[in-house]
Amino acid sequence: MGKIINILNPLPGLQLLFRNRALLKQLVRRNVISKYQGSILGILWNIIHPLMMLCIYTFVFSVVFQSRWGTGVGPSKGSFAIILFCGMTVYSIFADAVNMSAIQITLNPNYVKKVVFPLPLLPFAQVLSSFVQGAVWLALLLAGAVFIYGNISWTMLYLPVVLFPFFLFTLGISYFVASLTVYLRDTPYILGVVLQVLFFVTPIFYPVEAVPERFRVYLQINPLTTIIEETRKVLLYAQTPDWNFFAISLAVGVVVFLLGFAWFNKTQKGFADVL
Repeated sequence: MGKIINILNPLPGLQLLFRNRALLKQLVRRNVISKYQGSILGILWNIIHPLMMLCIYTFVFSVVFQSRWGTGVGPSKGSFAIILFCGMTVYSIFADAVNMSAIQITLNPNYVKKVVFPLPLLPFAQVLSSFVQGAVWLALLLAGAVFIYGNISWTMLYLPVVLFPFFLFTLGISYFVASLTVYLRDTPYILGVVLQVLFFVTPIFYPVEAVPERFRVYLQINPLTTIIEETRKVLLYAQTPDWNFFAISLAVGVVVFLLGFAWFNKTQKGFADVL
C-alpha cells in the first residue's frame, strides 16, 4: 500500500514543474507560435478555423436538417449556433491537447537523451498551450453569447471553476498517451478514431434530452458531457453549476491526473532505450 501511495504522490513532480516554470512558459510560447509559423495569416487561423466550422455545422444542422435545440434557449439559428459553438470549444480544446501531447515525446528525442531535462514539462506545456488557444474560442463564445442573448450573467464567473476538473482530466489523459506513443507508435492513429467517435457521442450538436433514455447512460459516462453541459449552464443559461456533478468531475479529474502522471513518471525511464 505504501508503495502505491508513493507512486501516486504527485508532489515531487509538481515541485519539478514549479522549479522549471520559466522553461514551461517558454515551451507554451513556442507551441503557440510554432503551430502557425510560416502561414500568411498566422495566429488568425485560431479564429478563422472555429468560425468556419461553426458556420458549416450551423448550416447543416439548423438549415438543412432544420434542427432545433429545444425549449428555453431561443428558436433562432443564432441560439443554436452559440450552443453548438460552446460544445465545439470544449471538445476542440480536449482533442487538440490529447492529439498533440501524444507525439510530444517522439517529436523531441533530443530532450529524452538529456538527463537534466524535465520531460513531464512537454505534455504539460502542450495542454496549457491548447487551453491558451482555447481561450480565443471562449472569448468568441462570450462575445456571441452577449450578442445573441443581449446580457452578461454573473454566473460566467464560474467558468474557471467548471473548467478546472476538465483541465486535470485532460492533463492526465495527455500524460498517458504521450508515454504510450513511445512504446506503441499506432497510438496517434487509434486516438484519431477514438476522438472522431467521441465527437459524435458527446452532446455537441444535440441536447442530451434528444437521446432515447435507454442510451443516455452512455452519454453520462462520457466525461466531456458533464463539462459541456456545465459550461453551457454558466455561460449561456445564467445558471450556477450543479455542485454534485462538479464534485464527481473533480474527483474523476484528480484520479485521472494522478494515474496519468504516475504512469508517465514510471515509464519515462525507458524512453531513451526505445527512441
